[in-house]
Amino acid sequence: MAGLPHFRNSKASMAKYEPLYIAQFEVLLTPPPAVGGWDLVMEQVLKVDGIAINKMPALVEQKYKSARRSFAGGSIAGDTSVDLSLDFEINLDDNNSAYVYKALRKWCDLIYDPLTGRMGLKRDYMGGPMIVNFFNKAGDIYRQVRFAQVFPMVALPMPANADFNDNEIFRITGFQLRADYWEETIL
Repeated sequence: MAGLPHFRNSKASMAKYEPLYIAQFEVLLTPPPAVGGWDLVMEQVLKVDGIAINKMPALVEQKYKSARRSFAGGSIAGDTSVDLSLDFEINLDDNNSAYVYKALRKWCDLIYDPLTGRMGLKRDYMGGPMIVNFFNKAGDIYRQVRFAQVFPMVALPMPANADFNDNEIFRITGFQLRADYWEETIL
């Protein structure tokens, strides 16, 4: 009988469809040319957040006496960019260099260098493309979001505190990037 809670009545079960796991992703990001030492940085990405690319206009309402009518608005009011957030773990290489922190700091310094006061131009601090691939357990990509250009939008975040009794790994959480344009491919 169709609809009863039995394994054979589930088309997805009978076809052996796999669930999608949210931890199956990779981030590919090209920094500006002035940022060196980027080879291992992408291996340290723990999390990507903020891929809120599904935009809708705000609702508008009309009233007729005491009845309200709702409509989709006529424009996307200022919400046409995406603010992405990346989390990284920090390692030391053979030269005792915190290469992830160092590379991210170089990128932020292209916008504003707090040691010299120099401010950069967008053409100098713009990175990209940033590609986020989502894949299944076999490594087959089912969704890709490509951000043509990205740049850091806040100062490089640092850990809140240091404690001798703490056994935590140094992580940079919430490294925020702004993207003005993107393309999405869904298979």
